[in-house]
Amino acid sequence: MTQELSTNSMALKQALYFGADEDLREAVRVSIMSKYHTEFMQEVPHIWPEDIQLVLLEYQGDSHEVLSKINQLLTIAKGVQLYVLLKEKDADFIIEASHQGVQGFIECPNEVLHILSILHMQDRRRQGKNGNVSSLFSLKGGVGCTALATNLASHLNEMTEGRTVLVDLNMPLGDTALYLNMEGKRLYSLTDFVYNLNRFDENLIYKSLSRHESGLYVLSLPTEVSELDNLNGDIIKTIIQSLRRYYDHVIIDCASDLSDMTLSCLDESDNIVLIAEPSLSSLRAVNSVIQLTQKLGYIRESIKLILNRSSSHDDEMLDEVIGSLDIDTVIHVTNAYVDFNESLKEGVLLKDYNPSSIVNRQLSGIANMLHNGSYHLPIEQKMLQPSLVNKLLSSLLSRIKQPKEVKEPVIITDKILVP
Repeated sequence: MTQELSTNSMALKQALYFGADEDLREAVRVSIMSKYHTEFMQEVPHIWPEDIQLVLLEYQGDSHEVLSKINQLLTIAKGVQLYVLLKEKDADFIIEASHQGVQGFIECPNEVLHILSILHMQDRRRQGKNGNVSSLFSLKGGVGCTALATNLASHLNEMTEGRTVLVDLNMPLGDTALYLNMEGKRLYSLTDFVYNLNRFDENLIYKSLSRHESGLYVLSLPTEVSELDNLNGDIIKTIIQSLRRYYDHVIIDCASDLSDMTLSCLDESDNIVLIAEPSLSSLRAVNSVIQLTQKLGYIRESIKLILNRSSSHDDEMLDEVIGSLDIDTVIHVTNAYVDFNESLKEGVLLKDYNPSSIVNRQLSGIANMLHNGSYHLPIEQKMLQPSLVNKLLSSLLSRIKQPKEVKEPVIITDKILVP
């Protein structure tokens, strides 16, 4: 049965917003509505409300007033995350606010669409964690794992503003270079990376890795298969740990096996994304992997299933099999073989070939989920039109006075009802 997931059905966190700009606060509310319920206030309350986990505060040149309010907030609400929405840049104010204990600053309107990503990465850094790692894996080949990996990486690259790297570990002959139209080019490979491992700093790593025209960084397999003999599970772990120090998101296209190197990828992953197609043999392989992850002690919430090439004609028996799998997050991706195939022929990513397609919107929603945190989605959840969210955000952001050019909004999620 088809269901709709409203924001009320999720365990939303509580946020307070202080400021008078109605357009900005509505844009912020829509931007974070998938994870936060936002209350709007003008003055700091004498008794602090319970369960407030985020405070957002406008700044537009009134430094004395805002610094005073920051001091009040941090005194009465110890431990709360406080972010300032900068409608005007002021270096002296930023320094003083940082000294007082402000967690971070969000430039308006340019960063309003990326608030959840900013909050998520700041939270990980406070916990001593670095970038996210998502591994796409299937025991059976031919289910579209590489196509999904490259296109999800392109969406993540937009969300992280060029701080995403795609790693090809689909040994021995990966196809990420083919899907990115980078075949025939001299690409920086895994063995090159290992050779320079001890020399890397932030400057060198960004100069060394290959880069797609979209800005996505790519770490490919070596052209000589014999060079793979020098790789092992420990080296793969070291590579991933190094990459996540410098990139906000590392997405890995894994091999269709359970080798030491594949298991090393899964060990290091925040998201283990199992890829299947609607067939009994494919789902049987998924069940085997789920049982293995339980034996290895992987966190249940890290396991997600993408049922690729799904259609409205999938039969009831398959639905029962999917429902019996011990996994919380199952996402159907529409069968778009023609679009994927044609975009591959033209040497472009799906978001450039057919940006308005249903599958492209679904992939954008999945990328948002991987980077900003997972939701427990019903198996047969109705896909909503993300353009509703985008149109509302575009309209609101266009009314916020700012001399800078407003970036084209990305799709926040395709899993939310707009009130």
